[in-house]
Amino acid sequence: MEYLNPVLVGIFASLIASYLTLRIRLYSSQKIKYSLARLFLRKNETVKSLKMLISSLIVFVSGRMISMLILLNVLEESAIYYIRVPIDLVVTILLTYSLTILYNVIKPREVSFGSSHARQHEAKRQI
Repeated sequence: MEYLNPVLVGIFASLIASYLTLRIRLYSSQKIKYSLARLFLRKNETVKSLKMLISSLIVFVSGRMISMLILLNVLEESAIYYIRVPIDLVVTILLTYSLTILYNVIKPREVSFGSSHARQHEAKRQI
């Protein structure tokens, strides 16, 4: 269990979330109309992503409330390790999951046209 430290999992998930955030920003700024169309065309996945994002924000706020209780000396400082770290880990995992869904929605797709595509490729190769 030493290798599955919650802090290490949180760092790994934060790196993934940062990468996904940058990719989503890149895709959405390059092709704005395409990204918006994909969001509306795949509304079930978009709504699922937004629900996960809202859930992560609710858990995040509860973690901040725990921090306030620690600062007001209502809870001991050991609560940081037993309550706040797991809460932060859950927030990071929910956020990463939400961004993964959103990334899959916005990500541009390559379109191939089956046999006509193969014929075009063969024609280009012959030239």
